[in-house]
Amino acid sequence: MREYGDYIRETKRLLQNYTKMKVAVTNLTEEIDAQEMILRDESISSIQYGDDRISGGTRTLTTTEAAAVRRIKLEGHIADMRIRRDEIERTIRAIDRAFESLDDEDVELVQGRYMRGQSWIEIADALNYTEKWAQEKSGKVLRDVALMLFGVEVRPVQLKLSILANN
Repeated sequence: MREYGDYIRETKRLLQNYTKMKVAVTNLTEEIDAQEMILRDESISSIQYGDDRISGGTRTLTTTEAAAVRRIKLEGHIADMRIRRDEIERTIRAIDRAFESLDDEDVELVQGRYMRGQSWIEIADALNYTEKWAQEKSGKVLRDVALMLFGVEVRPVQLKLSILANN
C-alpha cells in the first residue's frame, strides 16, 4: 500500500468486516478444536511384518504409511488455521486499541458509518452534528484510525511528491 487512498480504503474495509472477523476467529477456533480431536483419534497402527513385499517398493502406501501421511497433512492444516486465526485476532486487537484512544463520539461516528452501515443523517442526528460536519469529522477520524493501524502516515502531499519523483 503505497498510496494514501489505499490506507484509507483498507481501514474502511477492516472496519466494515470487523464483526465478520470476530465470527471467523470463533469458527476457526472451533474448527481447530474439532481437527485436534480427529488428530487425537487418528492412530497409527503398528508396523505389520510379513504382509508387505520385501523386494522393491509398491505404489500404494501401507496402512501405517497412509495413517502417517493423513496425520502430517492434518497437523499442517491445523497449523495453517492457527496462523490465520492469530492474524485475524491481531487485527481485531489493533482496531480495539485504536478505538480505546479515540473519544466516545469519534468511536460512535466510525462504528455507526462503517460497522453498522448507518446513513450520515442518522449519525448526525444521534451525535447532534450536521450531516456535513459528520462527514468531515469522519474523514479525520478515519485517517487517525488508519495511522494507528498501519503506523505510517501518508499524506496526499507526500503522494504527489512520490508521483513527481517517479516521472
